[in-house]
Amino acid sequence: MKGFWTLFDKLIDAMALLAGAIMVFITLAICYEVLMRYFFKSPSIWVVQTCEYGLLWIVFLGTTWLLREKGHVTVDILYSRLKERSRSFLNLVTFSLGGIACSVVAFFGALYTWECLTRGVKDVRALTVPKYTVFVVIPVGALLLSLQFFRMVWSELLKAKTAPR
Repeated sequence: MKGFWTLFDKLIDAMALLAGAIMVFITLAICYEVLMRYFFKSPSIWVVQTCEYGLLWIVFLGTTWLLREKGHVTVDILYSRLKERSRSFLNLVTFSLGGIACSVVAFFGALYTWECLTRGVKDVRALTVPKYTVFVVIPVGALLLSLQFFRMVWSELLKAKTAPR
């Protein structure tokens, strides 16, 4: 099992790096668009659409890494005042709910992506692209995110099992 989680961690590290690269691309594309529009009076048609896609991909590529690193914003006004046992219970509940919610998103995202693939649905705007290529990141990212949540549930259960009573 340890080998699986090592591979999993490497995968989500790579996905976070890709999310960072997409962010750099978006930044450069918007700078390009500003220069072309204001200095050369020749705006491009592809920047807005590709940046929209990039933002979607950034979210689903980077969220699992962010969860593993405990980088999400938290409000701990009540949590910090709880006893260790209550904190552990609250963690189990929230991690479980997060895993279930992400599993549902992964399932329905996979259904929608499959439907777009089998029906040949295209996103026709400035650029015409097969819709499944845009949305495939949703089930993949949500599945990995649910695995990370369940990994955290397991870790919390192990911690509770070994904690002194």
